[in-house]
Amino acid sequence: MLCNLPAWVLFILFVLLLLYTVERFLFLRSKKVKSRQFLDGIIALLKKKRYNEALTICEESPGTVALMVKTVLVFRDKGPDELSNVADGIALQEIPLLERRLPAIQLIAKIAPIISFAGILQILAKMFGSMAHTSTYFSSNTIVLFMQQAMILISFGLLLNILGTLAYAFLHGQVKHLIYNMEWSYNEILYYMANAKENGKNIDKEV
Repeated sequence: MLCNLPAWVLFILFVLLLLYTVERFLFLRSKKVKSRQFLDGIIALLKKKRYNEALTICEESPGTVALMVKTVLVFRDKGPDELSNVADGIALQEIPLLERRLPAIQLIAKIAPIISFAGILQILAKMFGSMAHTSTYFSSNTIVLFMQQAMILISFGLLLNILGTLAYAFLHGQVKHLIYNMEWSYNEILYYMANAKENGKNIDKEV
């Protein structure tokens, strides 16, 4: 039975990896929105001069796309450079929230095999110590038991490495997708408002 310190450390890391992965998955899922449909709906309201309703929908909708569109609508009267600075500020606030815990997941994946290797060294040291303090006869069953413990430990470490790497890759892909949607929605709503301004349309005027 595994009872050394590295085994307990690996177990704690496994629990943390599970908790972090589930928490990040649920959090990123809550930030998702069908960006194309959402933006089409907002632009449809703006075309009907229903600016306040569009802003309300942005405020009540979750996700980075809604936040970015709301930012453009609220600061629409500012110049391009100033509006870009405001949008960059929003992105700098949101991106760290999206990427939270990802470094921890990546770190768990990297250190798990190292910890399991340390556990194997501890098991081997215990085995050789037992051999040194016993008679010339040393049961092969005892050696097999020590080897089984070592194999279980290294397998657990490699499993954590694989699971952590997969979890990080998946969650990092989700974050990149959200960031892309945020940038895309910013450019799209800005493009529409620029065209509306060139055509002499006022989105603030309610019908």
